[in-house]
Amino acid sequence: MAHLWVQDANGWGAQRLDAAQYELAGVLSPLAVEAPMDLANGKTARLIRTDAGGMLAWALIVSRNSGVRVNSRGVVAGLCVLSDRDEIHTDDGTQYFFSTETLATVIPFQGVERPVYCGRCREPIEAGAPAVRCPGCGIWFNESAELPCWTYTDKCPFCGHPTALDTGFSWTPEE
Repeated sequence: MAHLWVQDANGWGAQRLDAAQYELAGVLSPLAVEAPMDLANGKTARLIRTDAGGMLAWALIVSRNSGVRVNSRGVVAGLCVLSDRDEIHTDDGTQYFFSTETLATVIPFQGVERPVYCGRCREPIEAGAPAVRCPGCGIWFNESAELPCWTYTDKCPFCGHPTALDTGFSWTPEE
């Protein structure tokens, strides 16, 4: 799950981007999908999630005179597809960092057309079974009291990502 790092009086904090659209206006606020974009006000900046052929991407759309910059550059033609750790500055001086880093989380496996096998025990992961997808390499692991495959060792056997469920983010913006 992508997130946006936002700074407040307590420092940097990560806000999950789980809605389809967000308005960048000093405070990050999720919007309904149907919310029209008002390009006439000259201050509009919006994050929009898109699913391009099964690949999630985030686009930043800005109005012509918004003053929004990504990695110290103006947004050409009002559109920028964001990448991990992109720095976003709005004209009011607010600074954000976009990140695609995800945390290891136990979730019910959704199931897919073909069987998916656990990276450790090699057993098929059943739909609805508790599982973890490694944030580093994307391989799925069983994770239950009976099959603690993700937390069995301290690192993913494929990419070395830490397996503690409370690890936290490996990257944060500099203070």
